[in-house]
Amino acid sequence: SATSRSRDARRKSDLTAISLGFQARHDAKACNNQSDIGYYPGKSILAGNHWKPVSELVSLTDGCGSFSEYLMTITTNPNDSDGPFPYLFDLSTESGVIGKHYRLTAKLEKTLSTSEQSGLDRAEIIWHDSFGGATLPDGYNYIIGN
Repeated sequence: SATSRSRDARRKSDLTAISLGFQARHDAKACNNQSDIGYYPGKSILAGNHWKPVSELVSLTDGCGSFSEYLMTITTNPNDSDGPFPYLFDLSTESGVIGKHYRLTAKLEKTLSTSEQSGLDRAEIIWHDSFGGATLPDGYNYIIGN
């Protein structure tokens, strides 16, 4: 329906905005703690786990300040008939690149075509083989990241 397509477009737009906040935090050169420069936010929140709600970054403060300095508003996923699926983030865990790459995910209402599902599956394999981490949580079918 037009309504579900509209919600999916908002989800994609929200993840793009959140990714810009992640990139701004990564690129920050004015961190008090020099060891935080060049890393994405959330290492302390994940602490070895995977796929945490982006909303947990609202209260995050580290050596580069509050994450809200880089992203003023963290939007929430519009609910659909399947219920709430919060936006989630994950960071790379492979030795040598820990915290240097991120993924954001959402659940789109659109059913993926065979080629879209194949692309998502390939992206998952590449991420896991290159950066470590977990597979997408059940029900999630859209990712962006760096």
